This record gives sequence, structure tokens and C-alpha cells, in this order.
Amino acid sequence: MKHNNNFDFLRFLFSFLVVIGHSLILSGKPEFWNDFLAAMPNYSVYSFFVISGFLIYSSFDRLKNIKIYAKNRAKRILPAYFFTVIFFAIILFGFSTTDIKGYFSLEWIKYLFANLTFANFLKPCIPFVFSNNTGCAVNGSLWTIKVEIMFYAFIPILYYFLNKKTLKTKNVILVVFYLLSFTYSYFIEKHFSYEMSKQLPGSLKYFIIGILLYLNFDFFTRYKMRLLFYAIIMGILEFYFFPIGFFFPLFLGVVIIWFAFSKVPLQNFGKYGDFSYGMYLIHFPIIQIFVQEKVYDRYSFMGLIASYIVIIIFSIVLWKLIESPFLRKRKTIV
Repeated sequence: MKHNNNFDFLRFLFSFLVVIGHSLILSGKPEFWNDFLAAMPNYSVYSFFVISGFLIYSSFDRLKNIKIYAKNRAKRILPAYFFTVIFFAIILFGFSTTDIKGYFSLEWIKYLFANLTFANFLKPCIPFVFSNNTGCAVNGSLWTIKVEIMFYAFIPILYYFLNKKTLKTKNVILVVFYLLSFTYSYFIEKHFSYEMSKQLPGSLKYFIIGILLYLNFDFFTRYKMRLLFYAIIMGILEFYFFPIGFFFPLFLGVVIIWFAFSKVPLQNFGKYGDFSYGMYLIHFPIIQIFVQEKVYDRYSFMGLIASYIVIIIFSIVLWKLIESPFLRKRKTIV
């Protein structure tokens, strides 16, 4: 589902909103602060999950081949991810406060191993790097990649479980999954932590909404304006009167898929490349470097703009040198 939609634009938009939000949070500069933009990293990640639910399920629905599906997913996710982890683990020595022996130590190896195996939470920091920043994490955005990969693994299981069932039965099963995911995230957030509630299965509800909208796309297309109106009303009512987030994934999903297939002339936005994934991967350590080197302190908004320019340039280079070559042999990119 590559053409005749605005998904490339949406992915770039959400990725850039993550960049902006993290730059405000990590910089710690009051003059940069904006509550709405600072909340965008979380909402943008949820938007990515909705888009993944829609596109990745549709991809497997077309392929129906686990081997090709797994190969395509690996090509899209792993090369840029592994490169980013290794690249910054090495070059951050130049921004550390120790010598080469102190930097490339057992702790460095532990960091590299944990992050290459998607266990970022076990070792988010490298000693002697970003020690005086708001947080020492090298790349605090990488937690979502393991969630995506777990979802990719879940898709074939879910597909074959739903296969040959009526649309009504599929919808009922998916709604049950949605309810279970919401119940889990609500309980975990209330009794433990918000960070834990964002992991699977708490975030599964966003993927499920994407899948539901794909399976019911004909119905959605027929009544899209009415559904958009109802979704917005439910979202507003819930936000002001009953803010537990039960309808929010549905609201978010309807708005995203409506815009993705609206007649806004953005279908060719990704003509020169899909820089959104690379931007998402590399922005966090670049912002951390700008914070550590006090670029924001010295140059304020000019420093902020400079960091965005550097991030975009790095994203383009990552696409050209790493992502695109691995994807070149694929006929379809989702």
C-alpha cells in the first residue's frame, strides 16, 4: 500500500514531532517549552503504532508468506537500527570524559550487547557520556523498536487465527484484544508506572485499531466523514469529562486513516526517500550531544534550529547509505 495515500508524509510529520518534543524536554530550556509539543513524542509513537497496524497487517494479508514477510520486515528495521547503535556507541567516545581504555570497557560492551538485542532498558547509558545532561540515556527512543518487532511477530499468528472467519467474528475478536490491552495498560499505569503501561500488551490497542480500520476499510471509506465527526466528538468528550483514554486510540486511528486517504496532494511526499525512520533513530543522541556541548545554552533558538538541520542531514545520509541499499531489491515498501 505504497501509492495513493499520505502515509509517507504522516510518518515524516510524526517523526519530526518526536524530534521537536525531545529537543524541548532534553534541553531543559524554559524558553523552548511548550506543553503541546512536549507531549508529542508519546502521541506520535502511538500514531506510528496505528499506522503499523494498518500497513503491516495489510502487507501480510497480501503476501501470506511468513518467510518473505520476515525478510521484508528485517530489511526495513534492522540495518539502520544496528548501524545507529554501533555508530553512536563508537563516536560518543569523542564526547566522553575519559580515555580510550576507560570508555571501551566492559560497561561499553554491556551497553552494546543490550541495545543490539533490543533490551535498551537494561543499559540505556554509557559511562562518562551525557553525565551532566537531564538524563544520561544515549538513545531513549529505541524502546519502541522492540515493541514493533514483537508486533511483527504477532501478526502472522493473529492472521492465521482470524483466517477464514467472517468479518463480524474478526471484529469481535479484535475488540476483545482491544479491551484486554486497554485493561492491562489502565491497571499498570494506575498501580505501577506509565512507562510500563506503554509496553506490550498495553500498546497493542493502537495496533489493533489500525488492523480494524484495514479490515473494515470499505465501510470506513463509505462513512468516513460521519466516522470522523463521531470520533472527534468522542475524543473531546472523553478528554474533558472522562479522561481514561478508552476512546483515544479509536479517535487517533480514525483521524490518521482519514487523513492518509484524503485528497490532500501529498502522495508524492516520499518521492526522494523515506527519512522518517532514520530521523527517529538518530535524533536522540544528536540532541544529547547538543545539550552536553551547551549549544542550546549559547545559541538558544538558533542552536535548536541547527540541531534540526543536523538531524535531517543525518537522516538523509542514513537513508542513502544504509536503508535504501537494503530495500532496493524489494518490490514493495510499507
